[in-house]
Amino acid sequence: MTDLVPPSIDTSVETNKMVESPIPSATVPPVPVPATFNKDIGINTPPPSTKPVQVTPIKQTEPSSPINPTQASKNFRYTSPKINFEDDAPTYLKTKAESLIYWEYPKKSASFLVGTLGILILTQYYSLLQISAGLFTLVTGLNWIFVNTHKQGQRFIGGKSSENIANPHSQRLEAKGSYIPRDRVLRTAQLTIDVVEVITQQITKLVLIEDNWKSAISLIASYLVWTLAKFVSTKYLVGFFVLSAFSIPRLYLQNKELVDNHVAVQSKNARILAEKYGGVANEKVKELTEQTRSFIKSKTSGASAAAPGVSASGAIPSQEPKKAE
Repeated sequence: MTDLVPPSIDTSVETNKMVESPIPSATVPPVPVPATFNKDIGINTPPPSTKPVQVTPIKQTEPSSPINPTQASKNFRYTSPKINFEDDAPTYLKTKAESLIYWEYPKKSASFLVGTLGILILTQYYSLLQISAGLFTLVTGLNWIFVNTHKQGQRFIGGKSSENIANPHSQRLEAKGSYIPRDRVLRTAQLTIDVVEVITQQITKLVLIEDNWKSAISLIASYLVWTLAKFVSTKYLVGFFVLSAFSIPRLYLQNKELVDNHVAVQSKNARILAEKYGGVANEKVKELTEQTRSFIKSKTSGASAAAPGVSASGAIPSQEPKKAE
């Protein structure tokens, strides 16, 4: 009779099962099981009940950065519409002026600005006669030095005789064409007349009050210029106008959204304040008007009552003669 051998107790009981707690409706969390050493493989393996979970990282979307106003201003470029002078002369002149002050072509705008300011600065210290004579002296003197140096170089370095020495400007001097093309002169004269005509039309519209708003703005501007001209030199006023014309419109177009938003906010605040204090002012005016009327009525009634021998109707009563006793 064989001995009954009790079965071996498996100590690797699943410890990851929920252990009942003596307190009802309460459970003990599972106890973590240490990894066992696998002899066949030779590495530590996790217990069979636990599975590695692969966590995928969540991509965080960066908030879109707002548009930098300086970057937007760098990318700004003005493009003028293409308009023919014969089709619409006022719009054509306006487009050309906007092309200059908005710096559509930077070289052309810079040349015009520097030339205008240079003329204003030179005429501040020198007369037109001095400027013309000085310019002729400078150009002629430099050219005289160049021509004579070129001739002496041909004589001593090239070994040419005096008959073979030529002026470096001989081709220009022997040219038979005119220096001032007649077609260009006629075109310039016609363009000048058209420009003067357009300016005269616009001034006439302002004077005859075609548009109240434009005429009011021009009236205020002319009055300011008239007042400032008493204290400031005309050249300083013209220089300030030129600098403002070449800087303010360009800066406004580069920061148009920012300026428009700020102006809208300030206009709204001004409207609210005007409505608020305008009502108070109207009430105050009505009150003062009533007080003035009552004061005038009291004065007139007092004066009529104080006048002797005057009835309420304003007639003087007749006096009967006394009878002789």
